[in-house]
Amino acid sequence: MAGKVLVAYTSKIAATDEIAQIIGTELAGCGLRVSVLPVAAAETLHGFGAVIMGDAAARDAHRFVRRHKASLKCTPLWLFHRGTPPVPDDVTRMVRRLGAIGPVSFGGAAPDRDRAKAWARYLADQLTVLHRGFVSG
Repeated sequence: MAGKVLVAYTSKIAATDEIAQIIGTELAGCGLRVSVLPVAAAETLHGFGAVIMGDAAARDAHRFVRRHKASLKCTPLWLFHRGTPPVPDDVTRMVRRLGAIGPVSFGGAAPDRDRAKAWARYLADQLTVLHRGFVSG
């Protein structure tokens, strides 16, 4: 398993990319190797051992999943979104189909920074347990 974490996001408004940046910064602060990219810029999953994806309901996210379906089936995947529950049906199907964890909701237009940081620390713990290779150094 590769040791880098991809935080991929798509955002109609700035809130989802802001959450992605918060998560990426927090993961890096926990010693993990992280790349934060828009889903359209994530051309390959080669070198990534885990994916955290923001706003799975967006059309770009669905394209990302179709493009990387084979890799995502054997890569730990967590989903988050800016919205409030309930989770859209297509995202629920994506979770089941890929074995993803989530999605975690971070509220409305203004992201809950503290919750995003706490979730990122939780993910850092999970990733460290999954594979020591995620930790830099």
